[in-house]
Amino acid sequence: MKRWDSSHDGAIYTDILNLDDPTLSLYALESYAIIADNMVQNELLRKLILSHSEIARELEIANDRLAVSERKLKEAHEIAKIGRWDIDHINNKRTWSESLYHILEIDPATPPSSELFMSRVHPEDVAFAGSLYQILREKKDIWTARYRLLLPDNQVKWIFFRIQSEFEQDGSLKRSFGTVQDITTMKEAEDKLERYNKDLEAMVSAKVKEISEAQMATIFALVKLAESRDDETGAHIERTASFCRLLAEKAGALPQFSDTIDENFLTTIYRASPLHDIGKVGISDLILLKPGKLTPEEFAVMKTHVEIGYQTLKSVDKRYMNNAFIQMGRDITRYHHEKWDGSGYLAGLKGEEIPLSARIMALADVYDALRSKRVYKPAYSHEKSVEIMAEGKGKHFDPSLTDLFMEHNGEFAVLYDTLA
Repeated sequence: MKRWDSSHDGAIYTDILNLDDPTLSLYALESYAIIADNMVQNELLRKLILSHSEIARELEIANDRLAVSERKLKEAHEIAKIGRWDIDHINNKRTWSESLYHILEIDPATPPSSELFMSRVHPEDVAFAGSLYQILREKKDIWTARYRLLLPDNQVKWIFFRIQSEFEQDGSLKRSFGTVQDITTMKEAEDKLERYNKDLEAMVSAKVKEISEAQMATIFALVKLAESRDDETGAHIERTASFCRLLAEKAGALPQFSDTIDENFLTTIYRASPLHDIGKVGISDLILLKPGKLTPEEFAVMKTHVEIGYQTLKSVDKRYMNNAFIQMGRDITRYHHEKWDGSGYLAGLKGEEIPLSARIMALADVYDALRSKRVYKPAYSHEKSVEIMAEGKGKHFDPSLTDLFMEHNGEFAVLYDTLA
C-alpha cells in the first residue's frame, strides 16, 4: 500500500504497500480524486475572486467617472439654466430635475405635477402653454416653444421649452420628455437689439428723408426756374404734382390699375411729375413766350422739349441705374404729350402703349393749363375746363382715367384753388 503525504501540494508516495489488495487500491484512487477535485475548485475560486476584484475595481472607476459626469452635467445645466422633465404616461409618473425646480423656484421636495408647473406660467401665456399639452399628445417630432413665467415675487422669466414624445405601435402615448431653459437674459438681449435696430432704422429713415427732401427741393427749384419763363404764378409744378397723385389714388381702386399703383407709385409720381417740362430750358424765349399762335416750324421746335428733357434724364439714369424716380421721370417727360388715339408727339404712341404715369400726367397738365393764364390765352373756369376735357375722352385721354377725373372733378377744383 502507498502512503500519501498530505503536507505537500503534489502527490508524493512515502512508502509502498501491497498493491494486490483491491480495497486499498480503490480507497487510494478515491482519495486522489477528492484531493484533485479540491485543487481544481480552489483554483477556480481563486480566479473567480481575482476576476471579481478586477470587476469591482473597474466598476468603482466607472462609478467615479459617472459621478464626475453627472456633476459636470449638473453644473452645465445650472450654468445654462436648463431643467429636465419626464412624463411616463403609462404609469402616470412625472420627474423633474433639481435644476428645473430651481428655474421654477419651487421646493424640490414638492411632487411634480402639471398643475404646479402651470401655476408658474404668466397669466397672459396660460392659454398658449396649456395648448402645448395637447400638441405633445399628437406630435411625434421634436418641437419647441417659448413663453413667460411669473414667479411669486412678480419676477418674469422667459423659458425655452423643448419637447419630444414617444408612442406605442398602436399610436397611444407612451412617454414625453424634454428640457426647460431659462432664456431671460437672452430675451433681454434680443429685445435690446431689436430696440437698437428700430432706433437705427428710424435714424436712417430720418436721414434718408432729410437727404431726399433736400434733393427734391433742389429739383423743384431748378424746375421752377425753367417753368417761371412761361408760368406767371410759378405754382404749375406743385399743382400738377398734386393732381397726378390725386388721380393716381383714384385709379388705384380700379382693377386694371391695382397691380401697378401702390404707395411707392403714388410717392414716385408726385416727385417725378415736376420733371415733365424740364426740356423747355432748351427752347428759345421767342417761341416759348410768343403770345400768338405758333407757326408749324415753331411748333416743331416746341415739341422737341420732350426729347430734350428725356435725353437729360437718360444721361442721369446711366449714373443712377434702376432708380424708379428717374425712370418714371423719363416716361413722363417723353410721353406726356402722347394721345390715346395716337395723334400726339413725338413717338406717336396710342392707348396702353403710353406709360400709365404719362397718361395720368396728360390729364393733370391739360387741366392746369386750361385753368391757368398764359401769354397766349386767358384762364378758363373749372366748368369750362371740365367741358373741354370731357371732349378729349378716348381721343386725347385714357377713357378710364377721364371718367375718374369727371367723377371727382370737384376735388380737383378745390385742390387748384388751394394751390393757386
